[in-house]
Amino acid sequence: MDRRNILFIVFVSLIIIGIAIYQYALPPMLYGAIIDPPKAMPVFTLASSKGPISLADFRGKMTIIFFGFTNCMDVCPATMAKLSQALDKLGDKATEVRVIFISVDYKRDTPETVSAYAARFRPDFVGLTGSQAEIDRVTQDFGIYYKLDQADASGNYEVEHTAIMMALDKQGRLQMTWPAEQQPDEIASDLGVMLGK
Repeated sequence: MDRRNILFIVFVSLIIIGIAIYQYALPPMLYGAIIDPPKAMPVFTLASSKGPISLADFRGKMTIIFFGFTNCMDVCPATMAKLSQALDKLGDKATEVRVIFISVDYKRDTPETVSAYAARFRPDFVGLTGSQAEIDRVTQDFGIYYKLDQADASGNYEVEHTAIMMALDKQGRLQMTWPAEQQPDEIASDLGVMLGK
């Protein structure tokens, strides 16, 4: 092999190594909206079927919070299903994540109803609710809009609410948000990055 061929092989090898180093040094791709610096969130206590549960109970775990209501026919079940699929994709790392579903429908959703609803999507999902005053306080603290619409003649009503998923780090600080449209693969990828996978 002559000198020119050796130099060409060395040159190509250096380019490949340079590209690999550049790719390795790039920050990981994130799909959600990152909160930088992470925002400390107020601690709340709400009701579950097993009694009061505090946000502080989840310190040491990454916590995803989603506000909705159990009579929701579209966004809420679709979002909860995506969270379940995302955790399935995380494998063993899923044990480091907790999902909390908070119902803003304080008139219809009892602690038992909400807990059963959350568990339908994954047994370790937590369902919480509270009085109007408690829900008002938590939604205000977390920047969530909600409104119970006027009931019809049969007493049924719709609930308007902000449909975002909020990821809190292991210290309880808001680290990332995703819209309800975010896909499970993307959520799982972001969680993997935040967990140091």
